[in-house]
Amino acid sequence: MTTTADAASLISVTEARRRAQRRATSLPLTGTAAGLAVLAAALWVDPWGYYPGVLVPSFVYLVMWLVAARRRRRGPAWTTEGKDRYGVVLLVLVLLTCFPGSLLTFRFAGPAFVLGVALLLLDGRTGNSLLRGPGIALVVASPIVAFVLSPAVTGPLLLALAIGCGALAFVAHRREAAVLQELA
Repeated sequence: MTTTADAASLISVTEARRRAQRRATSLPLTGTAAGLAVLAAALWVDPWGYYPGVLVPSFVYLVMWLVAARRRRRGPAWTTEGKDRYGVVLLVLVLLTCFPGSLLTFRFAGPAFVLGVALLLLDGRTGNSLLRGPGIALVVASPIVAFVLSPAVTGPLLLALAIGCGALAFVAHRREAAVLQELA
């Protein structure tokens, strides 16, 4: 009976270390914060502009996919075993930007909605509350911001959401560094 408990705890510790090494929580939060900041800046420059914001979520996940691939290539051998689904999310976002019917999602819900859905897709496998919380907040807040409020107010609200995601990314990075330091 104790060997089963020891094996389960060993697997849990190993998985925590793998996720910390891959920065599986802080990387998506950092990318989302950067994407929200770019969306806020784009809205300040052109309040009625809509099309550049459509490309931001795809670009954010393309960059995260490239960063994760580079990190796996130069990291220890055991970091390659994780699948963080950046490529799948990127494919879904590219398909959303290509089909005209799905552009209505961007128009009425906003690109921040799509960033929130992407965080929820990444959370679906791990059950990480640091990804789930901002994902739900963006999914709920983005349609209200995009559809109800004026474009002049949307930029500052997106910037506030970007600062919140950035703060959570900092917390996640500190936790991942503590896990790596503790298990080293």
